[in-house]
Amino acid sequence: MSHNTTTEIIAANETVNTELENTVNTPNNEEVEFVDGDIVLPDPADIMEAFELIVDLAEDSGLRNDAFFDVAKRPLDYASKRLGLTEWQTTLLALMLDLSVFNSVDMRAITRHCQCTNTRIIRHIKDIEVLKEKRYIREKNGHNGKEYRVTPPAIDALMKNEAYTYKVKEVKNLQGFFKRYDELVCDIFNNIIDHEELCDTILETLALIPDTALAMTVKKLDMDGEDTLLFLFFALLWVKNLDDEVSLRDLRVIYDNRDMPFEIRNELTSRTSLLFRHNLIENACQEGMADAQLFKLTDYVKHDLLGELNIAPKAVSTEGVEKHGDITEKQLFYNPEDAKQVDELARLLDEENFRGIQQRLKAHGMRTGFCCLLYGAPGTGKTETAYQLARRTGRDIMRVDVERIKDKFVGESEKNIKRVFTQYKRLCECMDRKPILLFNEADAILGVRTENTQRAVDKMENSIQNIILQEMEKFEGIMIATTNLTSNLDSAFERRFLYKIKYQRPTADVRSRIWQAMMPALSSADAKKLSTLYDMSGGEIENVVRKLTVNSILYGTEDISLETVMEYCEHEGIGMKKTMRIGFASKAS
Repeated sequence: MSHNTTTEIIAANETVNTELENTVNTPNNEEVEFVDGDIVLPDPADIMEAFELIVDLAEDSGLRNDAFFDVAKRPLDYASKRLGLTEWQTTLLALMLDLSVFNSVDMRAITRHCQCTNTRIIRHIKDIEVLKEKRYIREKNGHNGKEYRVTPPAIDALMKNEAYTYKVKEVKNLQGFFKRYDELVCDIFNNIIDHEELCDTILETLALIPDTALAMTVKKLDMDGEDTLLFLFFALLWVKNLDDEVSLRDLRVIYDNRDMPFEIRNELTSRTSLLFRHNLIENACQEGMADAQLFKLTDYVKHDLLGELNIAPKAVSTEGVEKHGDITEKQLFYNPEDAKQVDELARLLDEENFRGIQQRLKAHGMRTGFCCLLYGAPGTGKTETAYQLARRTGRDIMRVDVERIKDKFVGESEKNIKRVFTQYKRLCECMDRKPILLFNEADAILGVRTENTQRAVDKMENSIQNIILQEMEKFEGIMIATTNLTSNLDSAFERRFLYKIKYQRPTADVRSRIWQAMMPALSSADAKKLSTLYDMSGGEIENVVRKLTVNSILYGTEDISLETVMEYCEHEGIGMKKTMRIGFASKAS
């Protein structure tokens, strides 16, 4: 029923003559009865229709008996009986539902709608408390005092024409408790519930498992709901992810609008929180020192309070790890100076030599990790060198493609890069030989860092670089980075790479050897001619040979002429340097 219709009805109620017809029809075809000059509305079809009538009739009524409660008797009776509420409770619930659909509602919004005094509403504050206890509404502190909102589960029940009955979801043990907490975190993230409801629900759920060490300790410590909720969230992050590096950003998810109150942040960073005092959390370490911005559960909580979960360290992830025995042997060709450096690196990574060198470095107080940079022209074998070194020295290789660790969400890229180093450390702990950590095509993280950054993407890339630089300072394994970067290497990275091998494009002599290795049917003269005519990298030569192989299979041609090979070379080289061409004028380089 529209507001205009209700106004007309009220006006009619004041002026109608009892000699008029016993019934009239409203513009909305809602039948209105007149009994002794008073309006009697028909019974509503459901609770939501009753609420609509109540809200319409309450407007500008002052919530007086003669102007509202007498006129709204039928919808009030209907809804009150269905919900088990008093008329005042039903009225307040209907008003709060209507006025808080898109936001919370405060007292002033209700009094403005009804044109009544604040005192009239305040007199019924106990009715508001009943609605809160029954979980029909949630209360929070707003800018202008208390604000209210009807809960989504209550709205669902009302739309089904049912009373809402709040029930704590049953859990039987600690595992079920944390599963329920995880579900509720998803709900607050999706704005289905708010922080206050999360807090209340978690405390009620914990009360269902009173005999657990966790519940008994929380009860004994007698912390307030906020501290308890925060502590249990730390516990959830450990149970779910074995997370020992919880940041303030990680904690924001349990607060409305991801806005952690300043006082809670300050208590954590200043170590004045009760969670520190009761030995429930401690600072996590970065580079051997406690970091005031990172937190973790204490061993006391993990072993004594969560011990019944029997949480064993997760199996080390082998994502991105390739076994050295699965790497296909390839013959690589280098320019003489490059070959010398690669051979030296291979000798260093030999297990016996590697262990001895690390022990000597450690004895002298030096960093024991080996960080190597392979850089230079594309297609010169940098990535394949890393694989062949792994195969040759019996080391598995953990490959990281930098672009895949970047994430559109703020802070996630930084977490991803930290996980890379955490996973690598765990691999080192469980393997006889330290694997190789390969950052492939690492141009995006090795370039000069951006100063005075404004764009979010620049800030994110700077953060990633800073994390990698910190990890390299305390690195104890073997890291190889490959890049086409030749002149834009950040000086901070340059200092941290112990070995730097620059890959030049192969000389004509090396190109000839590559041609013969990849196409044994080529004569020495033909291989020399191709290497002289085309300044190709090893990768480009491999592309040509692969295309020739594919076409020979497609068309059944076993014999491949030199002219055909040269034709494919022409197609392969975009902007490739060419030297003399027999029978033609030479082209500019």
